Amino acid sequence: MKHKIRGLVSLGLLISWAISALTGFILYLAPEGQRSGRAILLFGLAKHGWSEIHTWASFLALGITLLHIIIDWHILVTVIKLLIRGDKNKNSYDILH
Repeated sequence: MKHKIRGLVSLGLLISWAISALTGFILYLAPEGQRSGRAILLFGLAKHGWSEIHTWASFLALGITLLHIIIDWHILVTVIKLLIRGDKNKNSYDILH
């Protein structure tokens, strides 16, 4: 069950950050100026519509990222300790289990 949750969280991270990056790129390429917000950019959406999608996708990605950190907190702490200590005897299996 825990592996399914981790898998869903990872998939959610991938999708939400990809949407955030894609919409950010679209907004980066969008024209600037007073009337630029009214021009349809892509798929029938104007700059304001893409900005809304970008904002909500970014909030979703941030929330899923926090969930990911909470779920994998033990692994994160263990890896940081190993990096600081420099314990060469531990392998990846020992870290994850």
